[in-house]
Amino acid sequence: METKTNKAIDLFHTGRLKEALALFSSFRIGFTAAEHRTLQIAHESLCGHSQFYADLGIDTSAAIEESKLIITKKYAT
Repeated sequence: METKTNKAIDLFHTGRLKEALALFSSFRIGFTAAEHRTLQIAHESLCGHSQFYADLGIDTSAAIEESKLIITKKYAT
């Protein structure tokens, strides 16, 4: 049985960041509020909403890179 976590990790490891972030950003536990928000911003940026966050003064490229670090730190294998 494949869990949601395993599926998200597999997507991340195969380079499908957008799909992985869709799952990781929906997790209710395991991330701090700040980490959860970073994952959401990164996912929404990859879905075409990066200009919205840029207009708010958020560096979307940095959020995407930070989301990779968050996932790697928590699920390094």
